[in-house]
Amino acid sequence: MSKITIKEIREKYFSAKEAEIDFKWTYYVRRPISYYMAYPFLRLNISATSVTMIWLAVTALACAFLITGTYPNMIIGTGLLELAVILDCVDGHIARFNRPTITGEILDTWAGEILLVSSILCIGIGLSNSSETTFITNSIAAEFVDFDNTLFMYIGIIGAVAALSSWTVRLHWRTTAMNLSLTEYEPERGIRKSKATLVLDNIFHYSGAITMVMLVSAVIGILDLALIGISLIYGIYLIALMRTIVKKARSLDSQRPIK
Repeated sequence: MSKITIKEIREKYFSAKEAEIDFKWTYYVRRPISYYMAYPFLRLNISATSVTMIWLAVTALACAFLITGTYPNMIIGTGLLELAVILDCVDGHIARFNRPTITGEILDTWAGEILLVSSILCIGIGLSNSSETTFITNSIAAEFVDFDNTLFMYIGIIGAVAALSSWTVRLHWRTTAMNLSLTEYEPERGIRKSKATLVLDNIFHYSGAITMVMLVSAVIGILDLALIGISLIYGIYLIALMRTIVKKARSLDSQRPIK
């Protein structure tokens, strides 16, 4: 490992993740940072799976800060989430230099979903526990409507369930499609076509800038609005995903011969 250079790390990334250019924040910001973060791990011969466990621990620490609901802790928590996603990039670099393992790939996938779901849920819990004013409670509308911060917990639950359900539905369809030997089984291809969808992906997708959106929102005091937006987007995405899959399934059913 002594001869590894930053240039080699970068070149292996470009050859393996060319399609990731669609996610601008990751491609132009997170990845360049992760080259330098991956270098000491590679020199010390630390495995990709070990790094996955490290950033999963960072995620747990972030959630511990988020659920307190205080302004400083919300910033620290969302900042740690962004760090965890960068470390997710790091374990990918390490895996490309070492022999990738099935175990590592499974844990990495699980950890990514845990980060996304738990962050949405814990932000909702944190906002519901907060004694500080949010953007909504400090707005003109709050003078006419008695807004209870407990509602943020339910919004967080809805967003977390929608994010987890989208992942589960997508994976189930992939398994079904592979069992049916379908060559094109990715339901998102039918959803992600327009420029508007690409913009939303860059903002709200796990590979996009969602954790940075959380961090910036926490800093400027609009994390409540960000939570509502995130939960709404993932709810709409779940409905669109299910609609696409059911439409494809009906099409396949219509092509099956009647016995």
